[in-house]
Amino acid sequence: MNILSALLADSDAELERDIPGCRTRRIAPGVWECLPERSTGSPLVLCAGVHGDETGPVEVLAELIDAACAGELMPRRPWLFAFGNLAALRLARRYLERDLNRCFRQPPHASGAEIEVARAHALAQALAIFARHGKGLLLDLHSTIRASRHPSFAIRPAPVPTAEGTPGLLASCGVPVLVEAGAEAPTFSALGAREHGFEAYTFELGRVRPLGAGPSEELDALRNGLWRLIEAATPSAGAGLPRVYRVQREIVKRSNAFVLHVAADAPNFLPLQAGQLLAEDSPQRWFAEEGECVLFPNPDVAPGTRAVVLVRPVEGGA
Repeated sequence: MNILSALLADSDAELERDIPGCRTRRIAPGVWECLPERSTGSPLVLCAGVHGDETGPVEVLAELIDAACAGELMPRRPWLFAFGNLAALRLARRYLERDLNRCFRQPPHASGAEIEVARAHALAQALAIFARHGKGLLLDLHSTIRASRHPSFAIRPAPVPTAEGTPGLLASCGVPVLVEAGAEAPTFSALGAREHGFEAYTFELGRVRPLGAGPSEELDALRNGLWRLIEAATPSAGAGLPRVYRVQREIVKRSNAFVLHVAADAPNFLPLQAGQLLAEDSPQRWFAEEGECVLFPNPDVAPGTRAVVLVRPVEGGA
């Protein structure tokens, strides 16, 4: 049985992950630590499936794990691989009660959303255990639910020192755009940066697709780039510096009266007109400022949750 079949069948506890030349142990359901006998690189965390409908990266990560078990891929650095929202993944849903990627600043026994809050706590504990091997690189792999003017992009939760070298890292994984955000976000990548000093990124990679359809060709560069990272190889030559945006502000939905004045089919990174009405939640109204672009607009989130991010391009590269 391969790793993805085992996860979907809820039988990963019985599945031996024998990776040649490594000591592998299961830290939590869907989370394994792989320690090479001969390590030549800093620790690496790869996570996919924090949203259960973002399956292309899940299948890429599963392929890499199966390749390592078959002796085709040779890990050369401490490696934590994790599948995020297992319950949602098995039901082909984004989440069950609350967006898991908004739960990484929640206390472990917060009221409501018990499934996602508990899963966030388990992932945070696993990351803390793995972080004992030192600072390294964390990549949280996602897909977008809407069209984007940049089909693949990375979000860096904090401008931390970049041991891997941001331009080469992003280019080798087929990610030409970087969004600089803040480490206070309640996301898994921000947790890694904030609590453990990881060089951390959220990768947004193509569009969501049904599980079992296999990763699309647009993820070939990601697969190849991750393969080289796991083997602690030098990233392949890139095409220069990434295009950089910086988060300016976020609009939070405060009540069910919230109205988002952005077209339902508006793509990520759509430039906005200065003074354009963006949203209203009586009595407050929000207007676009000069040079802003829209990112992740979603009026259907729960009150108290971010409904849209506003970013602005930065001159120069990373």
